[in-house]
Amino acid sequence: MRLPITLALLAALPTAVLAQDDADDARSWSGSAEFGLAIASGNADSETVNGKFAFLREEDRWFYGLSAAALRAESDDELSANRYEAGVKLGYAFTSRTYLFGSLRHEDDDFASYEYQTIASLGVGYRFIDSERTSLLGEVGPGARRFQPIDRLVGTPPALTSFDAKTDAIVRGSLDFKHQLTANTAITNLLLAESGSGSTYVQNDLGVAVQMSERYALKAGYQVRHTTEVPVGIEKTDTLFTTNLVVGF
Repeated sequence: MRLPITLALLAALPTAVLAQDDADDARSWSGSAEFGLAIASGNADSETVNGKFAFLREEDRWFYGLSAAALRAESDDELSANRYEAGVKLGYAFTSRTYLFGSLRHEDDDFASYEYQTIASLGVGYRFIDSERTSLLGEVGPGARRFQPIDRLVGTPPALTSFDAKTDAIVRGSLDFKHQLTANTAITNLLLAESGSGSTYVQNDLGVAVQMSERYALKAGYQVRHTTEVPVGIEKTDTLFTTNLVVGF
C-alpha cells in the first residue's frame, strides 16, 4: 500500500523542528508522535494506517500548539477510510489556572457528511486539576464553522445535487483529562464538542499508554465521532480502535 505523503511528513517533522533550535530552545518544546499499521491478507485483504502528532511550546505566559492526524484504510483494494486533520492553537495564561486561547482546526474526510470543515474559535480555559499525577482542563468559547456538504441525491426522480459551502456560528467546548495510573501507565481522555445551528459534532478520544522507555510507549486508543445531522445513507457515529507506537519528545 502506498503510504500517504502526510504520514511521511508526520514522521519527519519532529526531527526537523528540533534541529532548527539550539539545545536550550529545544527543551521548551514537548510533544509526541504516534504511528500504527495493520495489514491482513489471505481470504480478505485489508490495510489500515494511522498517524498523529502533537507539539506544545510554552514561553513565559504564552503557549503554542500544533497537531495533525491521518487515517487511511483499504479493504480488498477499495478505500474504506480516508481522513486528514490539522490544527493550531495560541494561548496566553493570565494565572496558573486561567488562560485565553485561539484555535483553528481543519479536516478532510471522504466518508463523512462533509468534504471538509474548518473551525476557528476563541475562548477561555481553566485548569480544574493540576497535580503531579492528574490534570483536568476545560475550555469554552464562540467560533465559526465553514464546511462543504457532500453531493447527494435530491428530488423525484432523484438527481445528484451539489451544494455551496456553508458557514455557521458555533459554541466550542472541550475537557482534557490525564491521569498517571502507575509509574509507567497513563490514561487520557479528550472530549470535544462543536455545536451550531446546522448540527452538533462530538468527538471523544480515550487512550491508555504503557511506557516502555523514556521516549517510547505503546498506546491503545478508542475514538468515537458523532454528528447529529447527516444526509440519508451516512452514519451519525463512527468509532475507531487503534494500537500505536508513541514517540515522546
